[in-house]
Amino acid sequence: MAPQQAVESNTSDKIKKFFEDKDWKFYCALAAGVTLAGASAYYISSSIKKSAEEDTKDVPVTPAAGSLDYMTLTEAEAANLTEEQRNEAAQQLKAKGNAKFSEKSYEAAAELYTLALRYKADPIFYSNRAACYANLGQNERVVQDCNDALKLDPVYVKALNRRAHAFEKLDNLENALYDFTCVCILDAFKNETASKSMERVLKLVSERKAKEIMKNKKPRLPSPAFVNAYLDSFRPVVQNLAGIPDDESGDAYYAKAYRAIAEKDYTTASESVEKAVELGCSRQYQAHALNLMGTFAFLKGDTASALNYFNKAVEADPKFVQSYIKRSSIYMEQGDIESTYKQFDEAIAINPSDPDIYYHRGQVNYISGQFDAAAKDYSESIKLDDSFVYAHIQLGVVQYKLGSVSSSMSTFNNTLKKFANSTDVHNYYGELLVDQQKLTEAIDMFRRIGS
Repeated sequence: MAPQQAVESNTSDKIKKFFEDKDWKFYCALAAGVTLAGASAYYISSSIKKSAEEDTKDVPVTPAAGSLDYMTLTEAEAANLTEEQRNEAAQQLKAKGNAKFSEKSYEAAAELYTLALRYKADPIFYSNRAACYANLGQNERVVQDCNDALKLDPVYVKALNRRAHAFEKLDNLENALYDFTCVCILDAFKNETASKSMERVLKLVSERKAKEIMKNKKPRLPSPAFVNAYLDSFRPVVQNLAGIPDDESGDAYYAKAYRAIAEKDYTTASESVEKAVELGCSRQYQAHALNLMGTFAFLKGDTASALNYFNKAVEADPKFVQSYIKRSSIYMEQGDIESTYKQFDEAIAINPSDPDIYYHRGQVNYISGQFDAAAKDYSESIKLDDSFVYAHIQLGVVQYKLGSVSSSMSTFNNTLKKFANSTDVHNYYGELLVDQQKLTEAIDMFRRIGS
């Protein structure tokens, strides 16, 4: 590929500047956003003339009889060659390099491309030599050659792609992500291999960034709305705390945490139960305090501590079913499916009439794609206690997933009658109506929220 003209170089510089100004978060948006993909691809494909010349399409050169042996010329002899002779030398040596590359003689091919570069600084020669180094596992040299190729042609896709793979092998993931992203845009997102590479590296970068953030992040509660949603997924445990004195005892701090939850003051609740566990609670409240401590640890993302507290809660009161259910969430997050379901089996053995068991097992089945089993669990939870709105909502959703649209709509209509003021029912029902293209009904459903 010949270097681009001045106007194309300016465009290339703008593209490069555009990417350089973005941090790693930009790539997350790019991977998810089809709009940018289409718009950027159209702009670039319209603005940059794609060269039709490929690495393997050589200019046919038939040396005249008695032509020079370009492989053995001295520096002085090479310096005296005409421009036409230099081009002829470069193409001859490139052709020989291609032949050696095809024979997998990568070192010999690299030497021939080096000789070709002696006569002409061409991005293709640099890129081809980079391909040799890639096959020889010399990734630092791959990067250097691709850098030189891109100085001559900043939008040379093959050089970008080769450098991206070299960066990835060198564990320079952010630069690899940059190059794979450039390749995707310059190829108008038609290069499936590059797209998959970009997604793969993006995942690795994201995981690495997340670990860095979590390592330095002080555990804290998520938003009140999130905490509220999690706590609302369990039926409230009613306790009589009237007899607890207002002092500095563990029981007093537990009572303070219990009241703070009722007031949705989760920061105070978390701090108070931590103090309660530190001071120690009486036998009557010990398991509940440990359970609540584990709950807040789980919500803060500290699953190791959460599991420890749930284990202690089970030891303190083996009949407190909620601790088993919450412990199942830890195992589920760890990918331990067998232990997850074992918690539900143990809970059912203790109290088969607890509706929370079936609702949360239904959630696990739903997440695992076991929709039939999920529907049965939600139905059983409703049978045991039909006052819990989320069991009704999830039953309607899973019926829809199973393709039983009429059953789903019937469930939601009945749920609307029973929980007329529930914003969640209106929201989920509205989403299903949108999915069925019943937009007028969906808009009406959404308008009822907050009215």
